[in-house]
Amino acid sequence: MLRYTTRTILLATLLMFMFGADAHAQWQTQYEPRGQIRFRLGLFEPAGGSDGWDGVFDGFTGQPSNLQDFVWGMDYLWRTGRHTGVLFGFSYYAGSTTSGYEDWVGDDGSEIRHTTRLGISDLTAAFVYRFGSAAVRPYLGVGGGFEWWDLSDEGYFIDFGVPDQPVFWGWYGATGATFEAFALAGIDFPLNPRWSIFVEGRYRWANDEFGDDYSGFGELDLSGYEITAGFGLNF
Repeated sequence: MLRYTTRTILLATLLMFMFGADAHAQWQTQYEPRGQIRFRLGLFEPAGGSDGWDGVFDGFTGQPSNLQDFVWGMDYLWRTGRHTGVLFGFSYYAGSTTSGYEDWVGDDGSEIRHTTRLGISDLTAAFVYRFGSAAVRPYLGVGGGFEWWDLSDEGYFIDFGVPDQPVFWGWYGATGATFEAFALAGIDFPLNPRWSIFVEGRYRWANDEFGDDYSGFGELDLSGYEITAGFGLNF
């Protein structure tokens, strides 16, 4: 009896899998969407690889990786073929960190602190290749775009140019725009013909020159890691 029941369960499971896979293949064949609108949310962490960042954080307790924060974006995927497509996108990131002097404190022993803020927005386009047509679809892509950035430091600083080294409140800032290149890898999970969810990782390469209040700091490395998750609407 036990053996019969086990065989029945195994047979039923196999039939469900076969019919489920067949149904999945049927809606893919009957309804192959040409476009997809995607919404994503995740984290971006600046690499901070240039010497210019040393001028921003030298002598302070912070570092570029402390600027890790949320990034969100929207994309339009134009499917040019069964496995290929062009991905147009927009994203926005804003990160901040508060740091103090490593070797100096106020007269009352408290930290002398300021906040560093970095914001990046971009417009991008990428070629994407999707593997297979199963319920789980890995994909890879490479692309480029244009990004706008702004950097600022706001808070309390020490004026080392005055003998008694007073503490003052100050604001320093710079803005700019530059080109970027990036690579991406992700996995798409179709839920039905209309909806899917996905996870995606990106690495972007971008550099610019410090300017405005940071003139003379050298190169600003805007590269970084990004990991996001989101959902897509097919049409």
